[in-house]
Parts: sequence; structure tokens; C-alpha cells
Amino acid sequence: MRRSTRTILAAAAAAMLLGGLAPAAHAAPTPQDEPQLLLVHGHGRPDEGTNCNGTGGTWADALNYFEGAGGLDRDRMTTVAYYEGNAAGGPNEGNCDVTVSEATADTKIQDIAKDLANYVHDTYTSKGRSVNIAAHSMGGLVTRVALLGTAEGWDGFPSSMKVDNVATAGTPHQGVVEERDDDTAQWDQMEPGSDFLKALHGEGRELGDEWTDGTDWTVIGSDADDVVSYDSAIDKGNATDQKFGYVDNGSAIGHSGLRTISGPPHDYNLNYWNSSGQHHTTNGWAPLKTLFKAATEDGDGLP
Repeated sequence: MRRSTRTILAAAAAAMLLGGLAPAAHAAPTPQDEPQLLLVHGHGRPDEGTNCNGTGGTWADALNYFEGAGGLDRDRMTTVAYYEGNAAGGPNEGNCDVTVSEATADTKIQDIAKDLANYVHDTYTSKGRSVNIAAHSMGGLVTRVALLGTAEGWDGFPSSMKVDNVATAGTPHQGVVEERDDDTAQWDQMEPGSDFLKALHGEGRELGDEWTDGTDWTVIGSDADDVVSYDSAIDKGNATDQKFGYVDNGSAIGHSGLRTISGPPHDYNLNYWNSSGQHHTTNGWAPLKTLFKAATEDGDGLP
């Protein structure tokens, strides 16, 4: 498991003290030194856009939990939109913190990902700052392709992205449960067997492959999710740094529950995989605690 920068610095300072040398003085970290947490929403109607922040909004529960229980100041979190309905004049204008793209029904996931990648590079990476990303549903594919396209030097993608942690919740890494009558190119790309998904799982492009080095990846799924299957959400058969899978919890943790449920805090059947193998607990974290720890910590720990 990778050690955090903070852990490494602390160990170095301790070694200097044990050697009889006083460590050099360093200023206390400021919020600008810490990673910004980006929250990337999932699939919706492009013409309507997404309500990220308001009452009943996609990330309203997460923002409250991450700030209250997680202790992360609101200005350290940025909700990210990418649909035309969030742009100027759209019905959800101003209901997410930033709008990085103006995707329509015809826009492909890789084009949204390109805009996200350039936003991260221009706003944070180029200024020496890193980000963490918590993504729900299709937002996890947008994030995955943003990093993959950057690593492979796709046309229009930036030269680099500095992303410490990525946590995807209910993301169709292997496709959605079934085809449906949807008028967006994005949904077509997420249907099982699509050319997009085949390309995403091409040689050297799995989450455990070299292009993911430098970013701690966690995938989260639930067996009660009727939009994205458990196996798809945890990208079964492929390696990641950590996996969390909610099982045998009834219908409590559906697709949206992975980004809304904060309690009871420890009352869930949860499978967990890390570098030491597979674990199981009947006293697992609530989904929002899992998402928060996965998006803000290397290694994440075991409930």
C-alpha cells in the first residue's frame, strides 16, 4: 500500500531527531497545499443538467457528511458538472460549483473526459496542486477516461493530471445492467458489449495497469444496485488498489444509495479487497463513509 506524503515526511523528521539533528522548520500546511476534492456526477438528461448542491441534489448528502463527519471544509470540495443544462441559461445553471463541458445528447464520454482532464490540469496540476476525485455512476467512467487519455497522450488531452485518489461508486466499469431506450450517446457507450467498453478494457488499459500508477484507485458497488451490477461496479476480474462490495443488505443500498446513505455508521455486510487479499465484515462502514475514506486516503483501511 502506498504511503501518504504526510506519513513519509513525518518518518523523515523522526529519523532526523533520532540522529541528534533538529529538523528544518516548515510552515503548517495550508488548504492550498492539500488536494481539492472533486465530486463528479453520473448520467442524466443533458438538456436539464444536474442539480449538484441544492436540496435533494446529487451531492447534497455527501457534501453535508464530508464536511460534518469528515471535517473537510466546503471550500475544499468542488462539485463538477458537464452537461449543457448546467451552462449559462440552462435550467441548472449555478447548481454545481463548476461546469467543465457543455455536453449534449450526442457527446461521447471521451469528449466529456477530455474537458474534465483539461480542467484538472489547468486549474490544479499546472499550479502544483493535486486533486482527489469521488465519482458516481458514469462520472467514474468520465474520470477513468480522463486519466487514461492523458496517460496515453490522446489528441486534445493535457500533458498531465495530478490525481492522488479516485473513488468510483456504482460505476459501470463493465457496463450497465441492460439496454434501455435512451437518447444519449453516453448511455449507448455504457451498454454491455459496446465498442467503447471493449476499448476501455484493451491491453494495458485495466485499472491495475501501469497508466494508473501514482493514483490510488478504489471501486465501490452494491448487489442491490439495479442500474449497475455488483460485478460491473467492482470491475470483477481486474485489479485495483481497493474494492468495496455491499452484499446481503436487502434493498437498502441501491444505485443512488451509494452516494447518499450515511447511517447507521457501522451496520453493513461488506466485502473488501486490498493488497493483503479479501476480507468481510458485518460491521461495515456506511456508503458515504466508504466513499469519503476512499477518496481522501491512500489505502483506506478496513472497517
